[in-house]
Amino acid sequence: MSELQQLRDQFGAAAVRLLKGILYRDRSVEWEQLLQHRGGLEDYFATLNLQLLVDEPEGYAYLRQREHDQEAADFPNLMSRRRLSYPQTILLVLLRKRLAGFEAAGDEVRLVLSGEDMVDMMRAYWDELDTNERKREEGVERAIKKLVDFNFLRPIKGERDRYEVRRILKAYLPIEEIQAIYVTLKTYHRQRFGSPEEE
Repeated sequence: MSELQQLRDQFGAAAVRLLKGILYRDRSVEWEQLLQHRGGLEDYFATLNLQLLVDEPEGYAYLRQREHDQEAADFPNLMSRRRLSYPQTILLVLLRKRLAGFEAAGDEVRLVLSGEDMVDMMRAYWDELDTNERKREEGVERAIKKLVDFNFLRPIKGERDRYEVRRILKAYLPIEEIQAIYVTLKTYHRQRFGSPEEE
């Protein structure tokens, strides 16, 4: 067996999954490859100027573009930044805040919300000049679909319009950063509409 074939068998599937996005523990074959050959994967991704980040207790792994140093100043970026719309950003922040409160309560293993729950969360941030209720709800539905595409939400199999909030949000938006963004959103809402939204 050639060295290339051996490496492909060892961690090729995990490498492809990571290059496509987030690798979760429920992808059992790729996750096992990651755990068994983490060092090899880290070395491989380092050649692409990528950093492998793994949170074993939470069960996810992902790649991050390394900051350029002088030696790699001309190295092209492989990872592109996700560009979120304003509604997607607000929803992401509200979900992260909800996840923090959920974990602090410590009652259940995973946070599951319905689409209606997320519409209710977003109501305080709707433009009061826009009175088309259905149009507003469709905007939230589009934001939900985009966050599913980004693997921040996962539809629950067999349950219509219910989603698991994935814990990768904790890595993507640390709670310290969330608090600062949330304060900014509250200030914006107060200045625009004259009253704070519900806490």
